[in-house]
Amino acid sequence: MGPRKYFLDWLRVLAFGGLIIFHVGMLYVTWSYNLKSPRLAPGLEPLMEALSAWRMALLFVISGVACRFLIERLGAWRFAGDRVVRLQPAILTGMLLINPLQVWVQLRAQGDTGLPYLSYWLRHYLLADSRYFAALGRPTPTWDHLWFLIYLFAYGLVFAAVFPPLRRLLRGEPPAWLLLLTPAAWMAATNLLIHFVAPFTHSFYDDWAAHVKWAGLFAAGAALASRSEVWEALAYRRRVLGLAAVALMAAYMALYTALPQGPPNPAWSTAYQILGGVYGWVTILTVCGFAKRWLDRPSATLTYLTDAVLPIYMLHQPVLLTTAWLLFPYALPIPVEAMLLAVATGVVPLGVYHLLIRPWPPVRALFGLRLRRREAASKHAFPKADA
Repeated sequence: MGPRKYFLDWLRVLAFGGLIIFHVGMLYVTWSYNLKSPRLAPGLEPLMEALSAWRMALLFVISGVACRFLIERLGAWRFAGDRVVRLQPAILTGMLLINPLQVWVQLRAQGDTGLPYLSYWLRHYLLADSRYFAALGRPTPTWDHLWFLIYLFAYGLVFAAVFPPLRRLLRGEPPAWLLLLTPAAWMAATNLLIHFVAPFTHSFYDDWAAHVKWAGLFAAGAALASRSEVWEALAYRRRVLGLAAVALMAAYMALYTALPQGPPNPAWSTAYQILGGVYGWVTILTVCGFAKRWLDRPSATLTYLTDAVLPIYMLHQPVLLTTAWLLFPYALPIPVEAMLLAVATGVVPLGVYHLLIRPWPPVRALFGLRLRRREAASKHAFPKADA
């Protein structure tokens, strides 16, 4: 499978760091979110939309690459067991211990509960009291922002089941041009499917159009994993790809701001969704090319952050929503407020990881980490095949 792809480890870390910034932005735009600032800034929406076109897609591509490397090293059965042992505890920890805080904050912000936290958690949240949470429009316990882990867990198990027979059936790798062009068409087509037929739900069971999109991108990452010549070509063509991505982003943002108000316009919406798919894929290729050129090397910082990224992802949204709920009454200038929220949402989970999760094996297991730090540090998501 070739040498370790450290640049993809870096991209995963940076993508989850960008998720913090994106969720801070979600407090200030008109789109649906768990909590909203009393002072909205709709002018952020074109930029937020431009980020939405590729940020989660990039994570599913990277996850596909990582799973391909792991299944080559561990074998299908051991890989499936590793997914169960590591992701199931993390999902349960998030749903039962971490996410209750953000639901409580949301209810407090809506004025729907005055219960002390412990009483709310034991008497209502853990008991899935549907009447108590009717105003939220969703059941508890909830996975909320951890939907990515649920989907990744399912795709990983399916991949473990189909990879060995599929590999025997195909007996070879698809041509590079097909791997580079097909995902753009896939993203465009699934954007249309999601927009016109089955919008995102993040509830897994009825989110079939999203599964088509994300599973396809996961498969694209798995197919690209071993193609060293493709990664080298992306690094070599990174500047051309970058110019194309910037031009497509400008067109995408311009079309977003120019979309007709009032009743939906199918022609405009179709053009917008197709452009979004092409722009999103070209941007993914661009960031991979630049990362391959500049970030493809190990470091102590990368080792530390690779271990920290999952706990920080699990913790960041409850920290963000709680901090925002406490900070909003002070009506600070929006740039100052947003900066404080971003810093707190990054620093507090990092501190919790460093002091309360990283040193303690039982707690590490609850957050989907390997029990021994030294072992976790030495096994990146993209190891050598013979490691």
